[in-house]
Amino acid sequence: MKYFILCFILFPLYLFSQEDINIGSKHNLHSEVLSEERPYWVYLPPEYNNPEFGKASYPVIYLLDGDKNFYTLVGIQKTFTRGMYNNMPECIIVGIPNTDRARDLTPSKSSLKHNGLDIFKNSGGADKFTEFMVSELKHKIDSDYRTNGYNILIGHSLGGLYAITTLLRQTESFNAYIALDPSLWWDNKLIYNEASSIWKSKDFKKRSLYIAMAKDEDKPDDMQEHSKTILSFCNEILFSSSSNNLNGNWKHYPDEDHGTILMPGMFDALRSIFLGIELPVKDIPLNPLLINEYYDKLSLKLGHKFIPDESLIDNLGKYALSVKEKQNAIKIFEYNVNNYPDSKNARKSLASAKELNK
Repeated sequence: MKYFILCFILFPLYLFSQEDINIGSKHNLHSEVLSEERPYWVYLPPEYNNPEFGKASYPVIYLLDGDKNFYTLVGIQKTFTRGMYNNMPECIIVGIPNTDRARDLTPSKSSLKHNGLDIFKNSGGADKFTEFMVSELKHKIDSDYRTNGYNILIGHSLGGLYAITTLLRQTESFNAYIALDPSLWWDNKLIYNEASSIWKSKDFKKRSLYIAMAKDEDKPDDMQEHSKTILSFCNEILFSSSSNNLNGNWKHYPDEDHGTILMPGMFDALRSIFLGIELPVKDIPLNPLLINEYYDKLSLKLGHKFIPDESLIDNLGKYALSVKEKQNAIKIFEYNVNNYPDSKNARKSLASAKELNK
């Protein structure tokens, strides 16, 4: 009976103590370019609206097929930016759901038919979609949020085709391009052939490209040669020039199919692009100068100035205190005061470290 009474008392408290877990918000933008309403989803880093932290600016990841892949990417981001062993910077994530996928993500009108009917009736609108992305959506995101100018595009299948198309044709639209099992077979390998003709002479201006290839599922009579075309692109084109200023990388996933490639592909791609960002945590309390050394190298490689996230440096400073490196802990906390001068948290942590060092 006493357990029943206890449950009766606690149950209302349990109900009132529940809070929703929200990882993003949904928005709409009317596109003049596309003459339609376009939905988009936004994830913000944990400390984005924290009044105790500085008003940092962030890279932005634009995710195609956003309604399907948003939760996966947010999970990867959180995995890579927790604690002190960070594999990427905190980013704003913008998921872009589809309205007419084949229209927006393909570079040319398809001639493919089935029983005499066009399979991709409205295809060939990639250039117009890029105009929407750059002049409308990116402009909106940059206006509404604190962005730092470094932008990443992620696309799968036709979205991967779109990513490589945009890298070739409008290179400066994004800083990094992730193509997951891209449909390079499209229109008799149009983009494959275009890349082959300009790859060695084009200046990619320190852009990054990561290609994830799923297992070979081509059938003997498959005219599209989906997997074969990706493999050929990676082996014969991707590294064919050492002077085109492209940070290129790719990986074959023999145990993943066209559908399951998404999670491991995004995971490895982000880790590859930001390779070098993970700090040697055990060494930082003894040599805080390593922070600048690592971030300067990363900035040089990616052609963009990166500074450590405030929460990362705060954790490193507290770790230095825990191993009795009080003087160096002060130097670590000073990074945050210099990088985030409006941060109450940074000033408080520095003051606490100085007090302990008296």
